[in-house]
Amino acid sequence: MKAKTTLRRAYAGAVMTLALLGAAGPLQSCKDEVDASNLVTKTEATVWDYLDSVAVYADYADLLTEVETGDGKVENSSTLASFVSGYGNFTVFPATNEAIAEFTLERTEGATSDWHQLSADDKKLIAYNSIIDHGDDPAYATADFPVTGTFSLATLDHRLLTVELTEDNEFVIEGSAHLVQSDVKLKNGYIHGVDHVIAPSQSTVADLIATADNMRIFSLLLERTGWADSLRIPYEDPDFTTDGYPDQDTYMESDGYFDIVEQRYRGFTVFAEPDSLFQLPESEGGWAIDLQLDEAGVVANPDEVLAQVEQRAAQTYGSASMGQYTDPANPLNRFVAYHLLDGALAYNNLVHHMNEFGYNAGPNALDPQLTEFSVDVWDYYTTMGTPRRLLKVTQNGDLEDGYYPIYLNTAREYDNSRDGTYKVTAVTRRGQRISATNGTHGANSAVNGFYYPIDGIHLYSDEVRTTALRGRLRFDIATMLPEIWTANMRGRTTRFFTDDFFENIINVAEDSRLFYLSNPGSVWYDYQGDEFEVTGVFDVTFRLPPVPTAGTYEVRMGISCNTLRGMAQIYFGDNPNNLTPTGLPIDLRICAFGGGSTDDYKETKPEIFAVIPWESDVEDEEQNRAVDKNLRNASYMKGPKYFHGHGWTIPAHENNACLRRIITQQYMTPDKVYYIRYKTALEATDTQFFTDYFELCPSYIYNGPEPEDVW
Repeated sequence: MKAKTTLRRAYAGAVMTLALLGAAGPLQSCKDEVDASNLVTKTEATVWDYLDSVAVYADYADLLTEVETGDGKVENSSTLASFVSGYGNFTVFPATNEAIAEFTLERTEGATSDWHQLSADDKKLIAYNSIIDHGDDPAYATADFPVTGTFSLATLDHRLLTVELTEDNEFVIEGSAHLVQSDVKLKNGYIHGVDHVIAPSQSTVADLIATADNMRIFSLLLERTGWADSLRIPYEDPDFTTDGYPDQDTYMESDGYFDIVEQRYRGFTVFAEPDSLFQLPESEGGWAIDLQLDEAGVVANPDEVLAQVEQRAAQTYGSASMGQYTDPANPLNRFVAYHLLDGALAYNNLVHHMNEFGYNAGPNALDPQLTEFSVDVWDYYTTMGTPRRLLKVTQNGDLEDGYYPIYLNTAREYDNSRDGTYKVTAVTRRGQRISATNGTHGANSAVNGFYYPIDGIHLYSDEVRTTALRGRLRFDIATMLPEIWTANMRGRTTRFFTDDFFENIINVAEDSRLFYLSNPGSVWYDYQGDEFEVTGVFDVTFRLPPVPTAGTYEVRMGISCNTLRGMAQIYFGDNPNNLTPTGLPIDLRICAFGGGSTDDYKETKPEIFAVIPWESDVEDEEQNRAVDKNLRNASYMKGPKYFHGHGWTIPAHENNACLRRIITQQYMTPDKVYYIRYKTALEATDTQFFTDYFELCPSYIYNGPEPEDVW
């Protein structure tokens, strides 16, 4: 297991880009001859040219001539064969003739191996999930494959395929499809042949967990608490419509018009303890659950298992409604709910890499590299259940056993001095490590989400609240909007939305327009490279994530000022229909975009300095603290040092247009839901109101004996 990243690089470097004239790699053992007579050179042949000439892919090629594109991507064409013969960049995983025959036998219960007898849906399943369309960006060579996790881009069937590099130095797609041919480079993409049909499960998350032979206890918990039914809702929202909205709109005409999101998806993410963990004795981190199975592998003592888990959960969640498993107050119900996210997160999307300190996203900001990290990256999510609870997901910035592992509710200390490196100095809580796949126990990618095995019992305990969830909480706007990540839009697109698209954006006035913008490779100073814009004569309310403990919190928002912005009155409270104004309106127009400038405006724009007394950091720490204090007195803070503009090394902390606005200081409790409302203070219809991230900072941080860190 050591040095998997090194192993992967060695593998990628050793793989030859196969020439089209003859070499078929491991496929030579199939005794299928490659007829290359119609191929001129490697650079001129298309994906279709190659598939149409290789005998071992004959059935797959014929299948592409029958399956229609269905989306009009190729002018004057209706088949996938024409699609992959045209302009573009495609990653294609063709299944061998033998693999398609085997799949057909399984689908027809042994009746035939002739793929022509498959249903239209099965044919589409094979074809659509074998092709990734990269548009204008390069297709995937094996050097671009993640070591473990999912590809960043979805197939034509809108599925994110899982991939893993095994100890035998083999890439495996969706748990069963081994690469038998790699890196056939063509004019419009790459081909990687596989020995099994790639057919992602069409089951829901709950039903997929039920098929895993190592998840019997967790599946039982889902069913008896009723949460399984919640996880079975349709992936495509049948009630959603864009009727009455234009197909395109713009937040700024000079940046062009952007498509409306035409479909809303509902998905889920589940973190689940395997049976073996539940069965471990308490001394080894388990709960000593007595699981008994019958000859068919079905739980033979379900009532005893439920009672045992409930008793253990009651030690953390209390004993209300014991035995009434569907009651939200029941400890077993609360235990299960804290494992569930309302939103589908692929493994590589559990945290979002873009512009954290010291990180280089690579040449394509819409598909940032995932092989070299610099510092820890984390996101906070709100779990399902009542009341809502907070969950922290962290990916280590340092290698561990050859991986950059991801943990639930880890607590780590950092070198967070003003001139620090933000490297880890101590681990005070390990948390639960997340596995990207379920190994040989079955696929973990469902039609409406994902489940991930974890290596420790996952509880919302006092210890979690006071360690992992302690301190300043920073939420990227996208983590508050599950609809963004469920549709794999985070960091990848710019779109506009109907007023009712988001569950956590409510009371949207008729003249408001909602836009999500991702960083296209410019120098935007956006936390994690994306932002949310509201334009028009706007009035809109955001539902905030919960706080972990009761106390006084400072509520802040990340801002980026420029002359195109707008001005708004901000309101706050726990009644979304009766929120309280918080101070004077915020005007985002008053400071021109700094672009990394350290001009403090004392001389050049004294009128701005009078409102926002920003000054560059100097070597004198006392002077720096005085500047920070003056900014706080004006209800502002410098931006964090933790992130920078994409492609820049200058952190947001040194950009005078990238600030934090202090909205209010309020006593907040974990069991209440809090809201922020923005109402325009202008009559103009062409201004933008910018939202990037929020911070909930407890008073012991911003008003403690030591100054709050700059990160």
